[in-house]
Amino acid sequence: MVAGGRPNSISGGLNSFAGVINPANAVWIEDRFDVGLFAVHQKLTLDNQNNNPNFNPGKTNQTYKVEYLVTGDAAIHKRGKVKGHECSITLALYTTPNYTKLGTKKPIPIAGTTPIHYVDKTQVFSSIFSLKLNKNHSIGVSLDYSYLSHLGNGFQNSDNPQKSVSPGHVTNNGMDHSHGLGISLGWRWNINKSLTFGLAFVKKSYVGQFKKYRGYEPHHAKNYIPEMIGGGFTYRFTQKVAGRLEIVWTNYGNLPNANNAILPNGKLNNSKRGSNRSPGVGLQDATFINFGLGYKVNKMLSLGAGLSHRIKLPRKSPYILSHSYRRQTIYDLATLGANFNYHHHDFYLTLSHGFKNHESGYVPKQIGGGKFTSDKSYNALSFAWGYLY
Repeated sequence: MVAGGRPNSISGGLNSFAGVINPANAVWIEDRFDVGLFAVHQKLTLDNQNNNPNFNPGKTNQTYKVEYLVTGDAAIHKRGKVKGHECSITLALYTTPNYTKLGTKKPIPIAGTTPIHYVDKTQVFSSIFSLKLNKNHSIGVSLDYSYLSHLGNGFQNSDNPQKSVSPGHVTNNGMDHSHGLGISLGWRWNINKSLTFGLAFVKKSYVGQFKKYRGYEPHHAKNYIPEMIGGGFTYRFTQKVAGRLEIVWTNYGNLPNANNAILPNGKLNNSKRGSNRSPGVGLQDATFINFGLGYKVNKMLSLGAGLSHRIKLPRKSPYILSHSYRRQTIYDLATLGANFNYHHHDFYLTLSHGFKNHESGYVPKQIGGGKFTSDKSYNALSFAWGYLY
């Protein structure tokens, strides 16, 4: 799901984006290029059940005018030989799936005087090199240039010396950007004709700072690509049926936004915005378990289905502000896909449904108290075309 929802995995690949998920996969793919569109319909609501005056009364749509997200991606892949060893190089441009866009129709009283409009987006350009050591093993490396975009409107109540380390760099400053380089490594092992194993690693990398918002985001708005490690198997039961199982762990808990709005003692985090202790969304490490089955109907048509489960970590506080990233998270995702080949053309259609995430909790009495509930829903459509040249 890293690039455009494409049906690749750590232990195997089907198109030019195979090396994005695991750089070692790329050398096993034929020469081709791929382009695609990825569209998401999202909805996030917050229900102020006791009409706390610091929040909008009743139910607030937090995806107002941003319910639809659309991104595009493209990649080109070429194989060759170096001193008798097969190798490949791939160039890929894509948007990572943690794209966040939030909006409200009215200001939120506790936050500011204008409606919330919040954007976080990471686009990546990857240069992937893969080498086939022999018929059973390949390795790969990817140099990843990340370009991050951020916008934060509607937080005027924090834009003062009492609440921010850098007033004037808190809210409504337009789109800001940061960038930097990272590296990914991969290994693939074809254990036998039926079973394949893959392993991928992404190094934690510093990718700049949102200077326009250094007075609001934790750690002066410094940005990092998180460390990630994943492994998985592909097993071909017959010539027509194959399955995949993989586990992916991402070290989100080592990022600035791992700072929580609620302290370990259960009290509200009143540290200045932008400081190293500034309140954040309370990110925690994520572990995904992904499973899929594919069926080859004939030489032209293949069908597949998959499930992805993110392990839900416990929230130790009754406050809904604690680890608030949970409200925007989909923990279970079901996917259906079809692949159609016609001569040199390769078409993909993928539909994904995220099962609704319902959260409930309270806010501290010092900011009005009361019970809140939240619902997040998610559906996605991906269409792609590839050409084998």
